[in-house]
Amino acid sequence: MKKDSHIENHFVQGSGFNQTGNIPLLFPIRPNQAEIIFSDETPNHNQTLIQIRSVAVDPFPPFPLQVFIFTKRVAPPIVAETDANTRAFQVEDFFFLAIVFQDEVGERQAAAEVFIQKTFCIDC
Repeated sequence: MKKDSHIENHFVQGSGFNQTGNIPLLFPIRPNQAEIIFSDETPNHNQTLIQIRSVAVDPFPPFPLQVFIFTKRVAPPIVAETDANTRAFQVEDFFFLAIVFQDEVGERQAAAEVFIQKTFCIDC
């Protein structure tokens, strides 16, 4: 008997009154440590859209953030930097997303707005 396969979507997103589409969710980022934002512990094949931008935390401006995207297939992660401009990434077989805020001062605050759409197939 053949197994039925089907495609599903999971979202990491915010919500709001009269808002639709890619609504980001706000994550505070502690200085000088990797914040794991989302991880996929399933064996399912996936295609994942990730949108990230640094946002101001009053009284601080948006600071550059280091983004690390790990996949299940590629050993070294995708490493990028994001600022107040939204960066978008599309990856295959997403494993986890980590963000680092390097703060030499040690007393500043940072945050990231993140939207993730993971499309995966079960029993494919």
